[in-house]
Amino acid sequence: MLLDYGPSEFAAEFDVPRGTLPKLERYAALLANWQERMNLVGPATLPDIWNRHMRDSAQLAALAPRLGHRAVWLDIGAGGGFPGLVLAALDAGEIHLVESIAKKAGFLRTVADELALANAHVHNARVEALPRFRADIITARACARIEKLFDWGLPFAASSTCWLLPKGVRHAEEIDEACRRFAFDFELVPSRTDSEARIVVAEKVRRR
Repeated sequence: MLLDYGPSEFAAEFDVPRGTLPKLERYAALLANWQERMNLVGPATLPDIWNRHMRDSAQLAALAPRLGHRAVWLDIGAGGGFPGLVLAALDAGEIHLVESIAKKAGFLRTVADELALANAHVHNARVEALPRFRADIITARACARIEKLFDWGLPFAASSTCWLLPKGVRHAEEIDEACRRFAFDFELVPSRTDSEARIVVAEKVRRR
């Protein structure tokens, strides 16, 4: 844990624009409050929220294609809002957060409203039932294995879609599993928050 990693360290690392940090601090406060009523993140990670969740989410923005405000993101299984709400606060593009559990979707909407994140679109639905749209970037954090994410995400993807999938120590096993049913190009980028974790950056995902 990096308990000495807080808002000021986050702002310096990611060159956070003026006015954005207070929004993320409010987000952290809302998360702590709602966490008392529902399980949004692992309780043990709350003291380290700026490293374990904010930083872990923000690092994806640097890996995204350079589409700026035009980028359309699909965040599958948004849960407590990581990475989607952080990316929206950092103005990484139009962020669609998909969450099937109504209470969690209610939390996401509350944060988006309080932070005035007009570019955060919360969908209380299963991703399989979501009306189709074209996503430039597909991401998911602590949601499902890569093979399942490809299954869910492909209806929203083009050959140019970039998949940014943070994975833990068993990332190689998940990649091997996905390769049985899907062909894709990928690279592994070391995570800034966990020396054993990698971000799977995949492109040209298609079924075999």
